[in-house]
Amino acid sequence: MMQPAILLIAYHFPPSNAVGGARLFRFYKYLKRLGYDCRVVTAARQEHQDPDIAYVPDTARNRREGFWWQAERWMVRFALHGDLALGWSREASQAGQSFFAAHAGRRIAILSSGPPLGTHLAARRLARQSGMPWIADFRDPVNNTAGERAPLQGIAAPFLEQRILQRADLVLANTGPMRDRWVRANPQLKPKIQVCWNGFDPEDVIQRYALPARERKILSHVGELYGGRDIRPVLFALQRLLADGQLSNSSIQVRQIGNVDPAWLPTKDFLDNAAAQGWLELKPEVPAASARSLALESDGLILVQPHTNVQVPGKLFEYLRVGRPILAFVLPDSPIEAILERSGIPHVCLYPNMTEAAMEAGILNFLTLLSGQPSEPSAWFLENFDARLQTEALDRLIRAI
Repeated sequence: MMQPAILLIAYHFPPSNAVGGARLFRFYKYLKRLGYDCRVVTAARQEHQDPDIAYVPDTARNRREGFWWQAERWMVRFALHGDLALGWSREASQAGQSFFAAHAGRRIAILSSGPPLGTHLAARRLARQSGMPWIADFRDPVNNTAGERAPLQGIAAPFLEQRILQRADLVLANTGPMRDRWVRANPQLKPKIQVCWNGFDPEDVIQRYALPARERKILSHVGELYGGRDIRPVLFALQRLLADGQLSNSSIQVRQIGNVDPAWLPTKDFLDNAAAQGWLELKPEVPAASARSLALESDGLILVQPHTNVQVPGKLFEYLRVGRPILAFVLPDSPIEAILERSGIPHVCLYPNMTEAAMEAGILNFLTLLSGQPSEPSAWFLENFDARLQTEALDRLIRAI
């Protein structure tokens, strides 16, 4: 019997440090072990030549010229904020056609993972031309209500998302609330909308360790701040605690590690004063291995997702395996909070609707959890978010279509 084949269209993919690439790499790795002939089309430059991976540079974005570059600029400004990769989608579909030509007569599934939107556009074009089944994997919804929005986004985003939901043969939502939202709006599509959570690679072992005793506790947010991930209320609460003398500058340091949209940071004067006082440090993006080391060196980790009760950031699964206490700034009753409650990792949740006093009390409570000793994730977490088991479930879905 001929082995199954799948074309994975993933703008982000290792060795790129973008967190969105990790999910597709796990699918790729474990589908291959299940016997799939896999081909990846990606915009991530590869360090070594691999016959399974087709590197397709985003020439329109890299050159910042040409029709597709201008079209994307117009779309971002007026219709849909975010990464679109419109020009790249055409180049990616051409690379996919080469894979089909080399495997003429075979049944090949197409799996696109977005954002950016261009991955789904490329997959849709290939599915229409070839008649092959298409799986649309959503790491974020196209119709995302969080963050800055373009003037026509309220029209463009629902339209584009609906077209993908209708045209794909299988849709993967990476949280239960995302699937529920779509099913409520499209009950006729319920059978083909499935949940495949983010997770972790069980073979990627994290060596946890105890921290030395120290007066200054380090709290780190490891990753980008963008699209509604507003850390300001947490920083303002810490500033009040320092000003009131409930904390000292020598007792705490907050580190933001990664790129930041200035919209989600306090003013320059605030940042300069906090840096001069020694309790706040902004660090640039670092490679994944360095980011993990910085998380392990921290007494506590900060998670910022106050803008949506639909999404769960991929970094949560990394945080939980690091085993440090987590301070989560989230919406009440979010899927993040539900996972934290069963994770086995000490945590405190802060909410946007809290009073200043309640937020300050929550932070002080969190600081009492910082023992320096790592915690083990629960059996529930390890069983439900294991990438091997998730890919086995994906395999069954692929074979069903």
